[in-house]
Formats: sequence, structure tokens, C-alpha cells
Amino acid sequence: MDRSTDDQKKRLAELKKDVPGRGLERHPSVLKSLSELPSELQSPAVTDLAACEAIQTIIAFPPQIQHGWQYVPKQALLFTPTGVIHLLGSIWPDQEPEITSLKGCGLMYMKVTLLLLYGFLEIIAQGQGSPTRVAMEFNTVAWNFLSRPLRQLLKSSEALSDTPSDKTGYSRTMGQALENLPVKFSNGVKIYGLLPGEELQELVFQPGTWKRWLYFFRRPVSANTLLLLTSHYMVVIQEELKVEQGWILSYIPRNSITGIRSQPCGLWNELSVQLKQGDQPGDYKLMLKSEAVEAWRRQWVQHGGVWEEIPAQQA
Repeated sequence: MDRSTDDQKKRLAELKKDVPGRGLERHPSVLKSLSELPSELQSPAVTDLAACEAIQTIIAFPPQIQHGWQYVPKQALLFTPTGVIHLLGSIWPDQEPEITSLKGCGLMYMKVTLLLLYGFLEIIAQGQGSPTRVAMEFNTVAWNFLSRPLRQLLKSSEALSDTPSDKTGYSRTMGQALENLPVKFSNGVKIYGLLPGEELQELVFQPGTWKRWLYFFRRPVSANTLLLLTSHYMVVIQEELKVEQGWILSYIPRNSITGIRSQPCGLWNELSVQLKQGDQPGDYKLMLKSEAVEAWRRQWVQHGGVWEEIPAQQA
């Protein structure tokens, strides 16, 4: 049913009044069964999909006001042993929720932002005909609920391995390299970067960079960034450009990487990690200083990775 713009504005204004601002109501919750989902997230299609999947974890998220004005309806993540189902409610009571289903075996990358109480989850995976994206903001109180099923989703993206899933490791050389990192990042590798069952093979750390602004001031250009190569993943651990209290974590399965392209952009280089699942292409981009790019190139090629140099764009 078509609704006018005025109808939508009135409906959104009504819904925003009911968004919880304080208390436990604004935090996500773990549900025991689909029957506990809010009515906005229930439908015959959800029931049919869940009947074909073994749902292990259900996390429901209340409605939110994002960026100070944008209303986001109720959401839920339904985790299975090998994938995740995202439900997004409609602003209209007579419409069924939007359903997005992703499989770990089709994962291109997962990116998690944890900055104080602000969290953001982005998952890109093979979809029906083209890559599919799930993206949602959340209060970082939910991280205790999310971390384990998200790690299980990452695990399901791996090729078969004989590595025990409860052990991680690194050589003496890698251990010394970890000790030379800033304490925050050496801890970050152990807490977030090195997943259970993974072996740390290579790392490159780039300190944050600045450029002079109005002579007396400095403007940040790139944040502290750490690149890891583990048994099954390329992992990027970053700080946000202007907020040091937190992490931006990206996990890229190595079996989805077809190569890396590097293109000069002034004093920096744009790295484009080329991805593919099935016949669907994608990419993951980040900016690095030339020195860090060269160090990563040597290590990537040493481990059999494909590397391509792209000429600088002409002004």
C-alpha cells in the first residue's frame, strides 16, 4: 500500500515518542525462543525460515533514534550454527519485517566498531545475485551477547582445518613483535585480533599520521592501524580518527581474498583488498602510509598472496 510523504512523517513522529531514552528498555536482550520476539518482527515468513534452521541465539534490539533524527524500528539477529538472520521491523503495523539471511561460508568481511557506548556492526556476504549487506548500530552493552555468536559466524567461514579451536598461538618472533606494539594494541591482538584456533603469522603497525593545519594546529589524517595475517584471516585493528577510546575491528577471510591492489594517493596509498565469493566480487579499502604498504606487500607476497600496483591517478 502506497503512503504519502506526510503520512510517513506523521507516523515517524509518533514512533519517535515511544523510543526509550533511559533504563533497561533501551538495551538489547537475549530471547529464549521466537515466540518472545516483538509482534513487529514476527511473520509466517520468519516462522518458515526458522523451521529450516537451528536457531542458537536470538538477540532483540529496541527501536532507536540514530544520528539525532533517524528512526530505526525494532530489529533482531537470529544466529544459526553457520549463519545469521537479520530482522528489521516496518514502521507500518500491517507490513511484515524485512528479512536478510547470510551464510558464514559466503562471508566477505565483518567490521565491528566499539567506541565507548556506540557500536556498529557491518557484515558483507554473498547474496542472491549480488553481495548482501547487514548493518546496524547498537549500544555496546550488547557486545557481551554478540561476541560469541559473531565469532561462531566467523568460524563457519573457514576452510576445514585441523587446528584445535580452543588454542591460539604465535612464534617467538611474533611474540617479540607483539611486545614492541603499544600496550593497547598488543592487548587488542590478544583480546580481539587473534581468534580461537588461529596462529598469528605476520603483523604491521602504522602509527597515526597528521598534517599541519593553519600552521599551529595538526589535523589527523590516519588513525593508529594494525594489520594482522593469521591462519584464516586478514585482520585490521584501528582506532577511530578522532576518538582513541575504542576499536574498529575488521575480519576478512583469506579464502575470500583474490588479491590486493595498491594505488598511491599523495603521501598515502589506498589499499583495495579484492574479494570474491562464488561469482560475486567485492572489496575492502583502507589508507596507509607508503612504508606500511611496502612492509605489508612483502609479507603478503611471502605467504603466496597476489599483489597489484596501480598507477597514481592523474590530476
